[in-house]
Amino acid sequence: MPRQEALELTRRVLKHFENESLDIADQVWREPRSAYVDRDRYEADIRMLRSVPHVIGWEGEVAAPGSYVTKDVMGTPVLVTRAQDGALRAFINGCAHRGAQVADGCGATRTLTCPYHGWTYGLDGRLKGAPARTMFAGADLEDRGLISLPISMQGGLLVVGLSADVDVSTALDGIATPLSDYAFDRVFHVETRRYDIACNWKLAVDVNFEGYHFPFVHADTLDPLASNNSVYDIYGRNIRWAFPFRDIVQYRDLSETDWPDQFFGTVVYGLFPSCVLIEAPGTSQMLRAYPGSNPGETVLYLSISAPAEPVTDDERAWYKMGLDGAAQVLEGQDFPMAEACQRGLTAGVDHVVFGRNEALLHHLAAVRNQALLI
Repeated sequence: MPRQEALELTRRVLKHFENESLDIADQVWREPRSAYVDRDRYEADIRMLRSVPHVIGWEGEVAAPGSYVTKDVMGTPVLVTRAQDGALRAFINGCAHRGAQVADGCGATRTLTCPYHGWTYGLDGRLKGAPARTMFAGADLEDRGLISLPISMQGGLLVVGLSADVDVSTALDGIATPLSDYAFDRVFHVETRRYDIACNWKLAVDVNFEGYHFPFVHADTLDPLASNNSVYDIYGRNIRWAFPFRDIVQYRDLSETDWPDQFFGTVVYGLFPSCVLIEAPGTSQMLRAYPGSNPGETVLYLSISAPAEPVTDDERAWYKMGLDGAAQVLEGQDFPMAEACQRGLTAGVDHVVFGRNEALLHHLAAVRNQALLI
């Protein structure tokens, strides 16, 4: 984040400390239970999610020529490559022979070989070799490369579409500049964990964008450290929420020239439709949430990155501790609450109410509902 933006966030937060307030909405918002439990709405969500671009990772994951990374996006196996000439490409991670995945995890290579029958591809997706090729005469193998997907890099983040007609060029318009100072093009991916959560995907995302629950759900984790004197900004469909560490009050009596270059707290970005970036000093975390096989299921991936590859045991332990801490808050506290909400809605609670102090939940509901109409 540019220093001037960090200073402005600090000014806004300190004013809220002085007034014992936070950024709020003009009125309350009611969202019907159908948004979380109805099969028709679930299927509409699936269609919408497959028609829009998705942030799936940091550019640093494929910074070097010859590198690749694989992702699950809405159940679609996605492969991203950086060719030797620096070209960035994305494909469906499925062999043109029988559909098996040609790569797993991440790494560096010159070719990609399907483990099933040994068909080999270049990082440009072209088929380079197939054993017993003469047995496929008439199959036009020269045209049977990996299926390309649209991809772009914006603000140091990887953005893909799940079909050729998805426009990925403007997914982060407006918010790419605030993101650009994080140097996501140079980060090192440390680890990713998968969670299967018994709640609607929207509930799994929404827990990340209000601090109203801090004193109750996070009484022994976040709440002693973090304040809900928070501020937010809206960038089209995307959002930014900043909540400070309680000790930020120490800067009230200092000149702004003595304030830190980065915001003294946590900055959370909501990247439409279902990616959450959590930025805190020294680390970046990414959550990607997708619907499961029914309205009450979510598949969520939690990833952590470092500014550079950890080289010592102490550094590796530090980032593992950071991921464990995030997992403690999410898996041990937030996700059970989201699952409890799902049970209540499934049982018959007729709608949810977002208070004025949950302003970003209003926005998230509005842009999702609007996207269903396009």
